[in-house]
Amino acid sequence: MKTKLKSLLGAGLLLASTVVHAAWPERAITLVVPFPPGGSTDVVGRLVSKELSEHLGVSVVVENRSGAAGNIGSRHVANARPDGYTLLLGTSAQSISAALYKAPGYDFINDLDAIATVNDGPLLLVTRPDWKVKNVRELVEYAKQNPGKVTYASAGHGTSAHMAGEVFSLLNGIDMLHVPYQGASPAMTDLMSGQVDMAFDLMVSARQYVEDDMVNFVGMATRERSDLVPDWETISEQYPEVLGNMHETAWNVVMAPKGTPDDVIQKLSAALKEILNKQEVRERFATLGNVTFWLDVEETREFIKNDVEKWKRVVEDAKIQKL
Repeated sequence: MKTKLKSLLGAGLLLASTVVHAAWPERAITLVVPFPPGGSTDVVGRLVSKELSEHLGVSVVVENRSGAAGNIGSRHVANARPDGYTLLLGTSAQSISAALYKAPGYDFINDLDAIATVNDGPLLLVTRPDWKVKNVRELVEYAKQNPGKVTYASAGHGTSAHMAGEVFSLLNGIDMLHVPYQGASPAMTDLMSGQVDMAFDLMVSARQYVEDDMVNFVGMATRERSDLVPDWETISEQYPEVLGNMHETAWNVVMAPKGTPDDVIQKLSAALKEILNKQEVRERFATLGNVTFWLDVEETREFIKNDVEKWKRVVEDAKIQKL
């Protein structure tokens, strides 16, 4: 009798759980953006939240929790209740942090559930306007002849721009001096004035400087050209025997606390797929220098894992000081 009762209770609890999940979402969802308002990640977060709100029929509210290269907001989500009502807009910065920070306070791979990738934006290699170096081969040759003298700016230690410079140096066997700034804007300002020699920067922030001839465009830091600017050469095609596999981008991914019900994860993933296929959404991302980029749950998990492993190798090979 007791065994039968336990079985009935177990079945009832399972049914109740299924009903609760099937009813999700029943209230507002919080999408944590781990960077300040106004930045590129925040813009993506607000675009995603607006589209998800319309698709799911509940409010999806952006909450900015910035600090420690995105680790504060990410840690908050990792420790949140896994019920589908707290989500994270993760970035390539957290992937780098997983390799660069000694104690970020959470595990980017194991403490969060992957839902889907969202977008991908290429980095550009640009140089100061008065520099005689005009292409990749000239830059590498100059750097080899002047070890430690070529300076490259970035938006800060551990940013995608900094790490792209480290990958470029490793692949070419050159020694360059990294000059970190507090953000992309001051880095580009000093590049335009000739205070530093070169920089990797996101297309969304560097494109206008290139088109206005305020900096020299050397190449896109990707394996293939972008459909957004198909006439712009990549550094890979200019120097394929050395840089053929260099592919440096900044991306976003939606994640949830570990243990979030699978049916909720799958529902969110399917919603994002539909959203990212909308023409108006694709066009909006294009204005940000990004392309929409959707991978399913398993593919997203593998994508993140591979990226973290990549940065662990770069940090070790380049002997980058951990934070």
